[in-house]
Amino acid sequence: MNEGKVFEQDFKKSVPEDVYYLRLHDSSIGFDIENSTQRFALKSPYDVILFRYPVMYCLELKSTKSGRVSFAGTQPMIRDHQIRELIKAAQYQCRSGFVINFRDTDHTYYIPISAFSAFTHERTEKKSMNEADARGIGVWIPHRKLKVHYRYDLSVLF
Repeated sequence: MNEGKVFEQDFKKSVPEDVYYLRLHDSSIGFDIENSTQRFALKSPYDVILFRYPVMYCLELKSTKSGRVSFAGTQPMIRDHQIRELIKAAQYQCRSGFVINFRDTDHTYYIPISAFSAFTHERTEKKSMNEADARGIGVWIPHRKLKVHYRYDLSVLF
């Protein structure tokens, strides 16, 4: 299983029991595009919806080994439609943003979409965000390591 999926599973297992968790799945054509009968693939707006009364959270989860998360260029990790949908959710008073896991340092941050948008508009020359940037605009999410997996202290979100 790829490291991003492992992070998503660890995140899910960290969600408190009194919080509703919904994972939005992308529909996928798969690798056999030429022989597929599917004409298009739906893109999910973000990865996860969490709800603890009275607040809904819309989150896109990212995990990177490279020490940075790209949001521009030909194949960005954070895609334009994800940014647009998180901004849209925030307009309805949802707490929305990115949870970014930097695997090389084992640090994870929650970055509200408002802080991310301000960052990308102020630094128009940048095409990616490194950990120092995330630390400057985000909230560090404490964690503890089990034998192999992690548990995140998501109380910083609630």
